[in-house]
Amino acid sequence: MSFIKTIMPLKDWRLFVEMGTGSVMVVDMSRKLETARYADLRDSALFNSVSTDGNVISWGNGRVTITVRELMDAVFVDFDGE
Repeated sequence: MSFIKTIMPLKDWRLFVEMGTGSVMVVDMSRKLETARYADLRDSALFNSVSTDGNVISWGNGRVTITVRELMDAVFVDFDGE
């Protein structure tokens, strides 16, 4: 079973994510752009190239990748304001 059903880029470095369970969320990636790992995503063309195989999110045909677990960690760390 795929964890991610749909992923789409939104304005202001956000991602719309529809999970395999039907839950949806909007993830703000803007704070992550200041880190070395995600700095390449400041390029809007690269950010807008987001895709998923259901388990991994990638940009630029694998140039930048994150797992579902890493995405969830990003959501909860950002939510807590850390």
